[in-house]
Parts: sequence; C-alpha cells; structure tokens
Amino acid sequence: MKNKKELTAFDTRHYPVRPHVGVGVILVRNDHLLLIKRKYDPDAGRWSIPGGHLELGEGTQKAAEREGFEETGIKVKVTKLAGIIDKIMRDKHGEVEYHYVLLNYFVEQLEGDPDQPPMAQDDALDACFVPFKEIKNYNLTDSLVELLKQLKIGYC
Repeated sequence: MKNKKELTAFDTRHYPVRPHVGVGVILVRNDHLLLIKRKYDPDAGRWSIPGGHLELGEGTQKAAEREGFEETGIKVKVTKLAGIIDKIMRDKHGEVEYHYVLLNYFVEQLEGDPDQPPMAQDDALDACFVPFKEIKNYNLTDSLVELLKQLKIGYC
C-alpha cells in the first residue's frame, strides 16, 4: 500500500488539499433516468448520473454537456441547475479522502434517436435508462441518493 503522500503525488483527487469541482447531468426520458456505472473511484462499481471534473478554463454548463457525451455518447444541452451537492468522503481514520462540490444540471437530448440506448464510454462501465420506480434497486452513490431526495425524484 502506498502512503498518502505517494498517492497524492499523482492523483490530487485522492486525499486532496482543496475541494474539486465536479458536474453531473440529469437526463429524463419517459419517466426513466439516465445512469452510468462508475469505472473509477470514488464509488467505482456504483451507479450515478453521468458527470466528471470541471477542466481549467471551462464553464460548468459546458463541462456538464461534455461529460454527458463522453460517458454515454448522447449529446445534451443544459436547461437549468438541478442542485449542488457536497461530496465529502472520509477514510477510517476520519481524514478527508475525497472532497467534491458537485454542480448537477437538468439536460435535454440535442440530437439522435430519442429511443436509442446510451453507450457506456470513457469513465463508465455501463449506461442505461432506469425507470424511476426501479432506481431504489440500484447500488447508487450516496451523493446521487442525496440529490434525488432533494429533487423528490424516484427516491422519496
């Protein structure tokens, strides 16, 4: 096991010195929510909305649109802010292992067949539209559960 200093030398997300900004997209299609299965930590193997890191010099809405496409192959356009989530994960010693401020946006699909399934790409192991009534059956990230509760979408 590498020590904390060795880990942070290459991955500033793990045991960060300051919070990171992330973005997420909420795409709803016929009472189904677009979800991806995360490939990497934090929360590898769990289901969440498509999203990722804000890049230097990039606006948050453009970042959300880019990340939505990179993870699912679906071109989207931001319609409005859905919510902001503080994602702070601590290790067994109480130290901050991950810290994100997540800006989540409602989006609409721009082009393509609206019935075409998403294709997992980039940082996603899988991607699918999940009926609201089945969302509770998925192993969701804690931050997505918090967002869905705030929005009163499928997880109340």
